[in-house]
Amino acid sequence: MEIKQDSYVQLRYSMEIIGDKTPEWFGRPIEVSFIYGREPIPTIIERAILGKKEGDVVEVELPPESAFGPHLPYLVKEVEISSLKHPEKVKQGEWYEEITPYGSRRFFKVLEVKDNKVIADFNHPAAGKSVLMRIEIINVRQATAYEIMSAELRACGGG
Repeated sequence: MEIKQDSYVQLRYSMEIIGDKTPEWFGRPIEVSFIYGREPIPTIIERAILGKKEGDVVEVELPPESAFGPHLPYLVKEVEISSLKHPEKVKQGEWYEEITPYGSRRFFKVLEVKDNKVIADFNHPAAGKSVLMRIEIINVRQATAYEIMSAELRACGGG
């Protein structure tokens, strides 16, 4: 069966940052399912999978504005190395991650290390970059009336 309006679609996708190193966690495959035409899926992806069948693989290049937005210069900051839990893990061009004393995740790309400071980029790894999305169609079938109704309720905030 081909993907069309009101198809139940199950797919597996992975993403890769074009022109830059993709963090391991960002490239992990993710499985999702939805009712085609009834749930909020980006238009560029809907168009790419329309008419595809189980087993098909599609590649979609998402421009920055359709993916993770622009690179924001104000998110590049100086950080004191002494304020980091694991200063030995700081390497120029690599991603640094730690859990702060308040339990939140601190994550940034090390742009430069100078003296006792790190120039850190707190933007999303794909901010300002195009993303290649590989989509594998796992399952396609006609959605049941119950699945369509549930999708409509979720779309209007009722579930």
